[in-house]
Amino acid sequence: MAIAKLAELELYYETQGSGEPVLLAPASWWPSDTWNVGVVPFLSRRFKTIIFDCRGTGRSSQPKDGYMVARFAQDCVELLAHLGISRCHTVGFALGGQIMQALAITRPNLVATLTIAASGAGTKTLAGGQRSLSPDTEREISAIGFERYIRNYIENDSMAFNPQFYREHGDVVAALADAVWSGQSTVEMFRRHEDARLTWDTLGKAVEVKVPTLIVCGADDDVARRGSTPVETARRLAELTPGAELCLIPNTKHMIFWDGTGGLVALEDFLLHHPITASRQHFV
Repeated sequence: MAIAKLAELELYYETQGSGEPVLLAPASWWPSDTWNVGVVPFLSRRFKTIIFDCRGTGRSSQPKDGYMVARFAQDCVELLAHLGISRCHTVGFALGGQIMQALAITRPNLVATLTIAASGAGTKTLAGGQRSLSPDTEREISAIGFERYIRNYIENDSMAFNPQFYREHGDVVAALADAVWSGQSTVEMFRRHEDARLTWDTLGKAVEVKVPTLIVCGADDDVARRGSTPVETARRLAELTPGAELCLIPNTKHMIFWDGTGGLVALEDFLLHHPITASRQHFV
């Protein structure tokens, strides 16, 4: 547990394990504690995991500006410099996938591999139109309260978890919901992170990625999100990203690294098959 004093803010981070470094970027408005639910214990057996609270979440600073994917990626550049890490694996879930895609494009020298997990399409729908955010968010938060709104995002078997896993692993669901809620501050800050989803064209930028890439998503992650679904976005990203590997995990919904172990096993296998030295040589 530590604080990195960067150019614009103080960024909270944690490292665990040893081996090749893996930088994990969370979803929008999710704190780093979410990775400690299953993911860090799994990966840190073979890798050095690095998790952090994005600006505006958890124990990091809450500056007024900078809630854009490109700025989040620059925060990662500065965090890696603070840690003295010149090259690492990068993994991002949902908005975190957009952040790591931006990092891989702008600073490919730092990125050995890129994993984009259950990410959104960004500024454009799958049909090419302009995406927007739900106009009902404020109304729902007002009706049921901020905490219940956040917890509802996790505590369901329609979008988040496979119904059988949800019934049999309530402890995992509860731990993840607790972790997500623990990093919230204000509704205003939450909305800034929501808005950040539309500051990056995930599909349009895919062709610019020049590092080994894994696109991983639950095969059942098919809930419509205003012009896209994560699973169809994953298929399109795999088509557009040079040399990308696509892995759709059966019987898995949006919580790709928590809804069973399929996502974690696929991620570990990809990382082990793309060691940092080899990935550098392959794409030179």
